[in-house]
Amino acid sequence: MTKTTLRHALLGAGAALGLALPALAEDFHGFDPNNVGPESPTAEALQAMVADAMAVTPPRNGAQYVIGYTMWGGNSPFSLYNKQGLEALAELAGVEVLTADNEWDPNRNVANVETFATRDVDYVINSLLDVQFAPAVKAPLDAQGIPLIALDIPVPGSQWMGVDNARAGFRAGTYLAQTAQARWGEAANDATLVIVSFPLVGPNGRLRSESQVAGVASVLDLPEDKVIWLETDATQEGGFAQMNNILTRLDPDAPLLIAAFSDEVLSGVVRAVSLGGMSDNALAVGMGGEMLELVATDPVFMASMSFFPERYANAALPMALASLAGQEVPTSVFAYSDLVTPANVCEVNSELACSELPDWMAEDAEIDEAAYASFVESLHANPYYDGFEMLLPPAQ
Repeated sequence: MTKTTLRHALLGAGAALGLALPALAEDFHGFDPNNVGPESPTAEALQAMVADAMAVTPPRNGAQYVIGYTMWGGNSPFSLYNKQGLEALAELAGVEVLTADNEWDPNRNVANVETFATRDVDYVINSLLDVQFAPAVKAPLDAQGIPLIALDIPVPGSQWMGVDNARAGFRAGTYLAQTAQARWGEAANDATLVIVSFPLVGPNGRLRSESQVAGVASVLDLPEDKVIWLETDATQEGGFAQMNNILTRLDPDAPLLIAAFSDEVLSGVVRAVSLGGMSDNALAVGMGGEMLELVATDPVFMASMSFFPERYANAALPMALASLAGQEVPTSVFAYSDLVTPANVCEVNSELACSELPDWMAEDAEIDEAAYASFVESLHANPYYDGFEMLLPPAQ
């Protein structure tokens, strides 16, 4: 019998506000929802957005726009970066931000938006924790006519802003596999791949993890029994505990490849690998970019597909203001993302030092575009993503 490989399995797989709005111009004071870059909008541009918005939709309190923002958890580096970025841009724009901590509790998330619904907030930017709670989060805002932008985890029927997980995950997986191939040669095909997932968040999490696997499979032909799906709660502690539980199943002399849902959970996984004495044969790629100090210093945590959480507001705030200004904004807007390695980490964070890459590390992935296009087509054909098409890039 021919063994089933990861590549074969993959190849066999197959208007937010409800208003009729005028079309968005080429850009809205520099904001192009179809091409969000790394640059932050200027104070002048933000204030012009606010002026246009107020001319169409006056603030509910009669004086100043108020944005309600919920964060996943106050101890989450990703959420803290989101918060800091939003508050900085809001100050430039003359917009007030009310922040509520979901404390990693979906019920708290519902309570927070219910509170926002009783106050004069003009928009809510929400960090959903559990897709099953999406209707409960949306309902109190709908009752008051308050529009919602969902960050990363979608709320069906609302605007969505987040990462192009198909492309970002595929790129991260490709980079991980190509680096392993350059370092270990043919032995890379005997590697174990650990996919650190976060199933609670639903389609967004599954898409990110599936895309990482697809990227690896475009380079290496790993047997399915060499792929371990490690379900976690996306915290450092959860990552450490879950990885620690499987260390005895792993061959310490074989290559170990790790792709994680987030940098935060990967930091715990990598710590378990280090304490377990398996660092010498391990390579890991994170997603998010909230813990780049580990990319700069940890030999296992070699790269992160950074989403620049401090720059999420570069898209989220202009999305809200453009909508309030009566502009037609796409239902989904992809955030800027890029691969960060020890060679360019200082360009992203000036407090960190760059270092020369070893010979077996490239600066970026060389993506098999045909394999990627086939993968995207399989996503569009997958009924699992029905109703969540906002997460998918266009089929090529």
